[in-house]
Amino acid sequence: MAVTLTSRSVGLMVATAVAAGWLGASLTQPEPPAQSSSLSTPRRSIESRPVPRADKLRELLATPPLPSRGRNPFVYGPRAATARDHQQHGNEAVASAPGVEVPMAPPAPIFKLSGIASNQENGAAVLTAIVIDNGSMVFVKTGDKLSNGYSVVRVEEMSVTIVDAAGVTQTLKLP
Repeated sequence: MAVTLTSRSVGLMVATAVAAGWLGASLTQPEPPAQSSSLSTPRRSIESRPVPRADKLRELLATPPLPSRGRNPFVYGPRAATARDHQQHGNEAVASAPGVEVPMAPPAPIFKLSGIASNQENGAAVLTAIVIDNGSMVFVKTGDKLSNGYSVVRVEEMSVTIVDAAGVTQTLKLP
């Protein structure tokens, strides 16, 4: 005799087996023993007997906390001296000496090459440099003057050469 089982009949058999196992386990376990009132100790409340340490703890919790002596983010300490401060203080000490006069050097000009443009004039390519001269943009060609006595000596495709009144040359290159 051949019996074919469908998935439904297999599922019903498995569910029945699980339910029977659960019921059988719950019926065979013994009940937990009932607690007798004579063996259990009565619970004491904290207030029934004063505990000296607990009183101290309650007082500490009731008082507001004092501010710590650590770092306060709203109060700034003295600024640490830098090398620049030492240079300034050193120059002031020399300058404040009687009879000694320290000549102040003018600030060095700041030049930066921003770009180079090319155009055709009379069949030849003429290069024009775009130079930032102390914060202002200047278009210069060979022979033009810049601030503080600097003049443009040569304009090339990737760099510009300038010279100051003392003859010191400086080359500005594209970044």
